[in-house]
Amino acid sequence: MIIGSALFLKNDLDNYLRAQVGAVGEHVRKTVSKADLSKTDAEIAQQHLPAARVEPLQVDFENPQKDVSEARVRVNDVFDGAVTIDGVRATRSFAFTGDQDLFSLRTNPYSSVLPHGLVRDGRIVIGMEGRNDAETLKREIDRQEQILREYVGNSKAQVDAHNARLEALLTAAIAHRRQTLVGIDALKDRI
Repeated sequence: MIIGSALFLKNDLDNYLRAQVGAVGEHVRKTVSKADLSKTDAEIAQQHLPAARVEPLQVDFENPQKDVSEARVRVNDVFDGAVTIDGVRATRSFAFTGDQDLFSLRTNPYSSVLPHGLVRDGRIVIGMEGRNDAETLKREIDRQEQILREYVGNSKAQVDAHNARLEALLTAAIAHRRQTLVGIDALKDRI
């Protein structure tokens, strides 16, 4: 039995990133004032860029922590059906950085084969419970790790592309805000 629940399943990462892009203009409208206009648009954009970035998932696959413990496991027996046996719980966990909510967002591309795991305290845990059969346990955990690597790579590529566009989006929104504020000042002189 695979440990954890399906990852990268809930909402769509593209929709999440589009919402972030859509929020840029409103963020600039609320935070950039006349006092900021003494700086260039690029300087203001650099000031707001860190808060606008989405932190991509970075998983340290090269330094896993492995654990094996005893477990009572339900398995199918050809004679008795489902039975509970003395088995093992084998896991690999990896440290990660980035926005842990990205583990729940469906990537583009994605497939119906999803990695399963537990996300907690800056670590992603994959593994399975079953009979004490090292070959089967290793094969399944290796398979889960490979699928997880693919999805983390897909997620990172989407987030990196989003982050690469942010500076230009912020600069354009700031230029628009500058025009709005200058226009308001000009209107004051005309009324």
